[in-house]
Amino acid sequence: MQRQLGVASVASPLCLTEQSTWKKGSAGMKIRAATLPDLAAVVACADLAFATSLPHPLKLDVGVNNDLRSQILDGSVHMICSSETVLGYISLWPIADHLFVDSIAVLPKYHGQGLGTQLLAFAEHEASRLGLHSVRLFTKEIMADNHAFYRYRGYCETGRCDDDGFPRVFYSKNISHQTAVVATSDPF
Repeated sequence: MQRQLGVASVASPLCLTEQSTWKKGSAGMKIRAATLPDLAAVVACADLAFATSLPHPLKLDVGVNNDLRSQILDGSVHMICSSETVLGYISLWPIADHLFVDSIAVLPKYHGQGLGTQLLAFAEHEASRLGLHSVRLFTKEIMADNHAFYRYRGYCETGRCDDDGFPRVFYSKNISHQTAVVATSDPF
């Protein structure tokens, strides 16, 4: 599969079969690749998760929905589930020597239960498995809770910019080529 990123195109080797799962952490939780029938649940998760982080209500527009659809088709979206219920998701893909996390979201009623930590551990595991050197991401400056969340998990701020009126903060974490471990105690 190919993913278009600006002028560069990179392979997306993260696609897991529908039956493949990555189990780590909480009992009964599994992380699996999203499929097209999961799109509505992923979009609903994004709507709810990001609405609680901003000072005003947010509904994802059709463009974002189409981006998520495209990312699912590329094998870039993975969901954390309990039974068949989608509790959160992460969208990621390799770029050069790192794994880029485009989006990570957990349903608000499951915040503080370590699901975001498990999703980041999944990203770190995938980066290591692919022989990549780091995981990189950015968040909006206004999402203050995210900054503490990423720092606590070993991510370092690498820069800031204003993206057309949206101040962004960039983070990176170097990855050893060993399997990432999920923290046993998580204050978030």
